[in-house]
Amino acid sequence: MKKFFLPAATAMLLVISGCAPKTNIATDQLPVHVQERFSLSGTEQQSPHWWLEFNDEPLDELISKALASNLDILAARQRLLQAEAVSRQAGAALSPTLDYRTSATESRSRNNGDESSSTNLSIGLAAGYEIDLWGRLSAAQEASIYSAQASSEDVQTAALTVAAQIASSWYQLAESNSQLQLLQKQQDVNRTGLQLIQLRFNAGQVGIADVLQQKQLIEAQSGEQSQQRASATVLEHQLAVLSGMPPKSLALPDQPQLVELPPIPATGVPLEILSSRPDVKSAYLDLLAADRNVAVAIADQYPRLSISTDLSTSGTASQLFNNWLASMAANIVGPILDGGLREAEVDRTTAVARERFYSYGQTILEAIREVENALAQEQEQDKLIGSLQLQLNLANDTLENVRDRYKQGAEDYQRVLTALLSQQNLERSLLTARQQRIGFRISLYRALAGQVLSNPLHNLETVSQAKPVTPLHPDAL
Repeated sequence: MKKFFLPAATAMLLVISGCAPKTNIATDQLPVHVQERFSLSGTEQQSPHWWLEFNDEPLDELISKALASNLDILAARQRLLQAEAVSRQAGAALSPTLDYRTSATESRSRNNGDESSSTNLSIGLAAGYEIDLWGRLSAAQEASIYSAQASSEDVQTAALTVAAQIASSWYQLAESNSQLQLLQKQQDVNRTGLQLIQLRFNAGQVGIADVLQQKQLIEAQSGEQSQQRASATVLEHQLAVLSGMPPKSLALPDQPQLVELPPIPATGVPLEILSSRPDVKSAYLDLLAADRNVAVAIADQYPRLSISTDLSTSGTASQLFNNWLASMAANIVGPILDGGLREAEVDRTTAVARERFYSYGQTILEAIREVENALAQEQEQDKLIGSLQLQLNLANDTLENVRDRYKQGAEDYQRVLTALLSQQNLERSLLTARQQRIGFRISLYRALAGQVLSNPLHNLETVSQAKPVTPLHPDAL
């Protein structure tokens, strides 16, 4: 009867395995409704390295350095290495194990004054294998592979975030430098104006208040220049840290300049964006991993079948291989009473999977919102820049007119000062508006971007050989 025990037990458990419950998390469905297309779209296809669209070589050089040395990206790569190691550990559970053991025992005895000794040696091999009846081990491996793939997408997200932060800081620095140059130019103009007012004051044509107000304006611009220099220094420090370097240690490749924007890129359809954005892909992979963990928890409620074999020999050195002992055993272990522990684990993992499902939906909504926000902001910013340019033209004409009337004594200085402040503030506002429009374009590029790094996996075998997941392709929905 012994020779029939193992096949019979195995057959019985395989029949029972057909009754094991399955997971029911809807991993193949979108948790939210997605519109067919975005509100606005261009015609040009966006490059994966979207910052090249600015045609700004120093920016390209700075981002390339940061992608190789930024500490957040390097930390994300190490998390990917950890996840890949976990996936290999989970895969190892599906393979048989083989261990060896050796021991040596020396004994001494005395009999009627005669002393003797002997050495006993033991050598053995032990093999074990768990039959994955309910798919628990394979589900655990799949969960770890999905988690490793999600970590790979997290590396891409980190790289994309760093590139966007550098581009944004770069053009903010360009605006600060331009503001400094503009303030210096305006201050020179105001100093020339002060000389003219001083001459009129000396001639008794105007009061001392006109001179004092003009001096106050010049001094205010000195204070504003200090603020801009501080802002530029902070931005330079930020660029250094983003590049993985301490503040004041980064040598900028060139002074940044505000650029003219190319046409807006083709936004395509939302499903295409969702299939390329690394944060959305990571959220979906986290959902798949959570779903597989539910399968692990369910399978853990059922018996486990393992097979073990043992081969050993022992004796003195001359007798070591004369005596062999071989054994084979089948072990079935299953829960009877556990106080509801395993059932609670099923409930917990199911709740985690549902949480990931809703988080996945929130990530989709946030991705669409970012694209729509950037489109709307840039569209309205174009209108604002047009309005500011028109206002500046009118302010230039107004300032010229009131200056002429002031020189003729037909206008008081307060009108001149008001017109001058309006004109100079509009010049500065126009610079800020141009920088903000570039910032909105950076947000759009980032919202539409996919992979930035060509190989975030560093040749990680388990992850790179795993079946690729493209759940957001329209055919897959």
